[in-house]
Amino acid sequence: MVRVLIVDDNDNNRLTLNLLLENEEGLEVHEAEDGHVAVEMCSKQNFDLIFMDIMMPNMNGFEATKIIKQLNKNSMIIALSALDDDDSKHKMLALGAEDYLTKPLSSELFESRVKQYIKIVALRANAKTASTNVLNPFSNAIYSRTLTFRVEDEGALAEYWDYWLNAEKNVLDLSDAVRLIYGFGLWLLKNQILFSIVVEESHDKLYMMLLNVGAIKNSVIRNILLKHFATAKYILNKEMLAFSLDKEQKSEVSKLEISDDVKKVLTKTHTNVLSAVSYVESTAISFLPKLDSLEQINDETDNAIVAFEKEPTKRAMGIVCDNFQEYADVLEQLVDFQHLGFAIQTLINFLTTLTEEQFAEDKVKKLSSMLINLLHDLNSWRENVFISQVARDIHYLDASLLSSCIQIEAIFEEKSVDTGADDEIEFF
Repeated sequence: MVRVLIVDDNDNNRLTLNLLLENEEGLEVHEAEDGHVAVEMCSKQNFDLIFMDIMMPNMNGFEATKIIKQLNKNSMIIALSALDDDDSKHKMLALGAEDYLTKPLSSELFESRVKQYIKIVALRANAKTASTNVLNPFSNAIYSRTLTFRVEDEGALAEYWDYWLNAEKNVLDLSDAVRLIYGFGLWLLKNQILFSIVVEESHDKLYMMLLNVGAIKNSVIRNILLKHFATAKYILNKEMLAFSLDKEQKSEVSKLEISDDVKKVLTKTHTNVLSAVSYVESTAISFLPKLDSLEQINDETDNAIVAFEKEPTKRAMGIVCDNFQEYADVLEQLVDFQHLGFAIQTLINFLTTLTEEQFAEDKVKKLSSMLINLLHDLNSWRENVFISQVARDIHYLDASLLSSCIQIEAIFEEKSVDTGADDEIEFF
């Protein structure tokens, strides 16, 4: 069902549009006599298609369009006006209208346009498509469009910076990702290494990838990320550093104060210090048994690591990974700790790729020791945050846990091409 809103102060005009829409199936049509009423209606429910008159009392179409697009950016607004002038047309389109029709309406043209509007609305509602031609390592459910920056000099790199940071973008942690990619890019250019930055996205995610990053050691990249973007969700391989960034989600508006000021997008904020007591009080009671179950998992994982050290096989490592997966799954469900869950999941994915040929005795001993330390830190986190609740800051172990994941992967890291001093990347 497509929800349609007709906004016009003239009764006859609203009646005419209703009659023209009668031939279309699957429409639920509503009316508003001015922009003020339209905004109030849009604050309570979403409309897929809005026909907006421009010249109205109380609140004109310009003001109403501006506010409604902030309430729901996916609402398709079609401007209607008896004024066939470019200024009005350009202003409405700049404010978010997607088409402009001049009254009186041609019934044939209108019906043809409406069919296309409805088709676009339907496609927009099902915009998440599984693509087979995907570059990012996170998800296949992305839009078909791809944005590519081919960086051959610092001017092109500056253009990348300006595109993302010199304009309003609805992406959380965007500046951290852009700043880091820019810095790594400077180092690559300094060493005469050309590269590309590719961006893919879905409805709620943006995937930003730096390609041809292999000349920089993985350990250097990971340590810089830990130091400057500890909460990053990223995947790093020999040729690509890929970030997964969340798009901002607007909160539901229960009451709308009508004014010329635009509604600010509500972004997710984090309290710098949150005590364990306060955090547990706000955590769903139904989730706590999952945390209690980790006590048994902790003992099983400890035994699995010891067994792997004695007999370092793929099968033994698989059991270790299966046990750590329990921690990763729980952390992923806790919003404040998703970055830790992602880090452990990335570590698990890495460990499953190791071959028995890589299990040299010295590496196995070091790996086992570091896995046990990681496990003990996770158990300490569980006890101090959720059991005894003595932690003054629930994130007190974040840096240690993230660092452990990085150091474990570094045990098996192959040396990258060393074209310059790694310290030169410390540009922050």
